[in-house]
Amino acid sequence: MALLATLACCALVLHPRQVPAAAPLAPDFTLSLASGSSAMFSLHSVQGHPVLLNFFNSQCADCLDELPVLRQTASTYQAQGVQVIGIATGGDSVASANALAVAAHLPYTIAVDAQQSVAWRYDVGAWPTSFFIDAQGRLQAQWVGPLDAATVRDGLAQIGALSCTGCAALPPPTLVADQSPQGAAPAVDADVVYNPARTAPQFALRDQRGALITPESLRGRTVALTFVSALCTEQCPLVGKALTLVRRDLGKQAAKLSIVAISVEPEVDTASATLKFAQEAGWPGGDWHYLTASRAVLSAVWRAYGVDVEAPPPIFKSNISVVHQADLYLIDPQGRLRAYYDVPFLPSRVFTTIRALLQA
Repeated sequence: MALLATLACCALVLHPRQVPAAAPLAPDFTLSLASGSSAMFSLHSVQGHPVLLNFFNSQCADCLDELPVLRQTASTYQAQGVQVIGIATGGDSVASANALAVAAHLPYTIAVDAQQSVAWRYDVGAWPTSFFIDAQGRLQAQWVGPLDAATVRDGLAQIGALSCTGCAALPPPTLVADQSPQGAAPAVDADVVYNPARTAPQFALRDQRGALITPESLRGRTVALTFVSALCTEQCPLVGKALTLVRRDLGKQAAKLSIVAISVEPEVDTASATLKFAQEAGWPGGDWHYLTASRAVLSAVWRAYGVDVEAPPPIFKSNISVVHQADLYLIDPQGRLRAYYDVPFLPSRVFTTIRALLQA
């Protein structure tokens, strides 16, 4: 890690009940199924059914721990219409999600949120996070953390899928549009929070326009600093698109955000390659800087930020990228490191922290 651097139940009877109309509608979405080919899943396709919507990551230990509960829930209530839907996110691909579904013998639908856009709309800030949606398509409850049998029972009762005396009410959902109570200051949410803040390590590198960029030249702006390769096809595109989601939802405040990417593969990060990377990430139109230099110069910057980059292969190939960390740092307008995220990260967490820094 860089610098500093993780159904036992009472008797259950299916019995639909009237639910409050004030509950928000669950945002609809369409995603690829983990089973591959061109098959897709849309949330509206299961309207009329009670739904347990579970966001997970195939590398998350807590997510793996709850799979037996989800598997049992899907099997027990399938005949009565309860739909369990798994959403693989946080860097999962169709291949990784399908591998888990096959290995764990999951009898329910698995869709893949490869760009984390659906997790963002549902304000998912950790894995696993589950939502309980009633038959009218309204969000009634959510649960952050691994599910157990009692929690599933409580959630299904809350969406009218069963009747249960003594069941507890789960917390209501909180969507990204109303993350904080009126007047409340957003909190910093990161893998590492630098407290006290520390001065960002120095660098002086040219961007895609030839402008010299330093921490001092970025003063007065909040900076999202990451380390990527324009040819990387794994985590780097995910980082780029996640930052686009953050910038989009900051609205007018996005004018105070600079995205800075430092190359980890200068031999192939040409002007055309970096421009293509930025276009695919959705950066053009905002304040972004793709910085590069010789490997000797960049090596000192990588070391200063604790970023591990493997030695380049003897012969560079356009379809092979060097192994590297794609860390994300947030630097405040005073040029101080305030937060660090390991990759993959959830855009909603970065959004929360940037908004806190902008309002500080």
